[in-house]
Amino acid sequence: MRFAHMSDVHLGVWSNHPELKELSVQAFEQAIDRCIAEQLDFIVIAGDLFDTSLPPIDILKRAAAKFRQCKEAGIRIYAVPGSHDFSPTGKTMLGVLEESGLMTNVARSEEADGKTRLIMHRDKSGALICGIGGKKGALEDSDFENLEREYGGKGFKIFVFHSAISEYRPPHLKDMRAVSLQKLPLDFNYYAAGHIHMKHIDEESRVFFPGSVFPCDFDELEKNQCGFYIVDEKVNYEWIRTTSFGIVMIKLSVDGMSVSDVEEHILGKIEKENMENSILMLKLEGVLNGKQSDINFRAVSNKALEKGAISVKRSVHITSNELGGIAVKPNTSIELLEKEAVKDHKPQKSLFQLPPDKEEKLVFDLMNLFKDEKQEDEATYVFEERVRQNAKKVLGI
Repeated sequence: MRFAHMSDVHLGVWSNHPELKELSVQAFEQAIDRCIAEQLDFIVIAGDLFDTSLPPIDILKRAAAKFRQCKEAGIRIYAVPGSHDFSPTGKTMLGVLEESGLMTNVARSEEADGKTRLIMHRDKSGALICGIGGKKGALEDSDFENLEREYGGKGFKIFVFHSAISEYRPPHLKDMRAVSLQKLPLDFNYYAAGHIHMKHIDEESRVFFPGSVFPCDFDELEKNQCGFYIVDEKVNYEWIRTTSFGIVMIKLSVDGMSVSDVEEHILGKIEKENMENSILMLKLEGVLNGKQSDINFRAVSNKALEKGAISVKRSVHITSNELGGIAVKPNTSIELLEKEAVKDHKPQKSLFQLPPDKEEKLVFDLMNLFKDEKQEDEATYVFEERVRQNAKKVLGI
């Protein structure tokens, strides 16, 4: 028996960055191709197959196409929902895939004698698989509280879940809600974990985190450590890398530099680097002698793409010496601070040909508008269109 364990695929991620969105889907497709080539028995997906519970149709079609190839090759797909593709209403595309016979959701349970007992699914290989899905805000930790921990049955037992483990949390995630090892069901052969986007293995407890299949943010791109496991019945495992591009990082402190200095420095670095099949990542910070908006990032991107880069991403934390600081008084509300910021900087950054009081109100209304958050089950493109339409109303266009 051999199976794949992957998690945090996040199909549909990078919706505002088409080239990275396509690369992320390709990484998933290539991972499935590897599983088919290896003639595995089944694939376990430990949550967040999709980046949202209602992904775009084109993303769903491509996922379904790969799963159909798996079915034709005799490879079964088992999954649990994650914190991104979970929906409290049950409206999730995982259900559509299951109804189509392309996957099985193993996050099933029943209540008995005040305890939650997981329902085992027996695979053709003889493996027994069950799981607990993730929820937004890591609220699934409550599902572990009344969990029946002892399970009989002959066969290789796999528990699939989408939660951080408190004993393994890295320092930067120390405040994340997590489940203790002591809450996991006992005596399983393999614990297929997801949710933490970094590879981690505890061979003693047999808990495996494969990490994400593709980087989901700037920091993950920088690390570029994505993949999945292939495991056999003796828990021999191999980690398979799912990204094939390189990373070229240019970090720069712009303190005391002019706009032309910054452009010259970055373009000079690009000229010296081998950019072929790489993602250029710009990390800029500091106080600039000039306006950030005057930096010609288009020229930077064009230069990198000319040299073979597949994408350019930037993380810019620049302040301008043209704007002064804001004195913060004790016990001042955020709303008042924002109003003072708009008023204090308006003479330096005039945006509209309006009387001062109306201009202040317009800017403040826009600030409030852009605080709006994406709603439960709302697709990213729907959310973005809603924000655009509301902004047009505020602007009167």
